[in-house]
Amino acid sequence: MKIPSWIKQVYLMELRKIITYRADFWVNFVGQTIFSILISYFLWLSIFESNSATQINGYTLNKIIFYYLIVPIVFRIQQGETIGAISGDIYNGTLNKYLLYPISFYTYKITTYIANSTFFFLQLCTIALVYYFFINTDSNIKLSFINFLLFSIVLMVSSLTYFYLNSITELIGFWADNIWSLGVITRFLTRFLGGGLIPLSFFPIWSVELLQFTPFPYIVDFPMKVFFGDFTYVSYIQSLIILSLWTLLFRFISKTVWNRGQYQYTGIGI
Repeated sequence: MKIPSWIKQVYLMELRKIITYRADFWVNFVGQTIFSILISYFLWLSIFESNSATQINGYTLNKIIFYYLIVPIVFRIQQGETIGAISGDIYNGTLNKYLLYPISFYTYKITTYIANSTFFFLQLCTIALVYYFFINTDSNIKLSFINFLLFSIVLMVSSLTYFYLNSITELIGFWADNIWSLGVITRFLTRFLGGGLIPLSFFPIWSVELLQFTPFPYIVDFPMKVFFGDFTYVSYIQSLIILSLWTLLFRFISKTVWNRGQYQYTGIGI
């Protein structure tokens, strides 16, 4: 299927916009990464030393530091600058152009979203390779091309899952004056219940079993397991199917809210 030329132009335009301020971006990125890694290292070093352990819940010290290096970038890929991306158009009245132009609102937003995700994904590849080949000292951590390919696939699906989940919150802007706090709550719940703050293997078993009925483990914990190769092909297919079903459900809800919300839209902003 041929991709419409306007989608390619929007994608490239968004990439150019990101690269325009690349110096400022890289300074912030490197600073945040170093700060996050230092905190994680000293925190988990004290935990491992206090337990006199070389491995806790399947994680060595080196592996869990690698985990905390990759997870924030995974979140950047999935979440990007999504808070306010849709609700801002509603509040400012700029949604008008999407209603007037002969283009799909969702296609445009997903295209800009993918452009941001592409840039962060390239960062993830760079950081992962540098750490693995020059800093990693754990022989148990082995990255393979197949696992990374499978990781990329599930990361793409989980990004769409989060996009539609977040869009539901954003579209509440048709009825509410401010949804910023809802967006923050969505991010926090996704990060905490997905294993972004603490790996799910450190959660009580009963809570992990309950979380399997939610989309959160499949957005964060599942991609990280694939990244480290802690999966079987059967579990991979099963989890990918479940994640895809959640994506379709959130897409359906988002489309429904969008269709109803348009009737509340005045076009003059707030």
